Amino acid sequence: MRRFSHNRLAMVGLVLVLFFLFLAIFADVLAPYRYDVADFSKVLQFPFIDPSHPLGNDEVGRDFLSRLIFGARTSLMVGLAVQIIAFGVGIPLGAYAGYRGGTFDFAVMRVIDVMTAFPALLFAIFLITVWGGGLEKVILVLGLTSWIGATRLARAQFLTLREKEFVGAARAIGATENRVIFRHILPNAMTPLIVAVSFGIPAAIFAEASLSFLGIGVNDPLPSWGKMVGVSGAYVRVYWHVALFPTILIALTMLGFSFLGDGLRDALDPKLTIE
Repeated sequence: MRRFSHNRLAMVGLVLVLFFLFLAIFADVLAPYRYDVADFSKVLQFPFIDPSHPLGNDEVGRDFLSRLIFGARTSLMVGLAVQIIAFGVGIPLGAYAGYRGGTFDFAVMRVIDVMTAFPALLFAIFLITVWGGGLEKVILVLGLTSWIGATRLARAQFLTLREKEFVGAARAIGATENRVIFRHILPNAMTPLIVAVSFGIPAAIFAEASLSFLGIGVNDPLPSWGKMVGVSGAYVRVYWHVALFPTILIALTMLGFSFLGDGLRDALDPKLTIE
């Protein structure tokens, strides 16, 4: 905590992440309107003109500020849920493959090699095209294409740690295999995994934004920052606000998690010290 608190960029990232989490959790209270309430008399109204709609209105007259706030909930829900799926699959699979080795490890690595041959985003586009869009399907598809990195990282950690002296000492005093894995190896492997989660969340948010930008991600009327940018292409040259505000929020979210990940990596690395 001391090393983390001395890292100014990490603290900036933490503040940004907490701010967006606050928006996502309390969107129903903070948003002045529901995200699906339309006023057709105020279609594409510019920001800072009507005090009741400070950031203007979208292409069907919905309050833009409210949709941006609810969009934070969509983006963070996707980012967190995708990482839960990816690491829920990747950590057990990679840990077992790295600890046991042999045929199982060989089979897992060949599957990973095959999956790596397909670009993750293109594979996600293919699956969503086949299965259809929607928030739940976007989360499932991105989770199914994100477990490879988690598996590789967990496998690498277990391959390294299983040969350490403390693991050999635990086996020598009669520790069971499960105790060696869960009490001795896994806690020591968690640092890079935690850092990987902090970097994986913005990657999932950006992937969802890309899918929604292409029109195959989150379905209307549920707001998504990526979809808000995508539908603005026809009139963004005149109505600049419909693309600018969600783009800024996507960038700030990515920046916040990147700073947070860098700070966690530095703070959790025992080899680094702060002068």
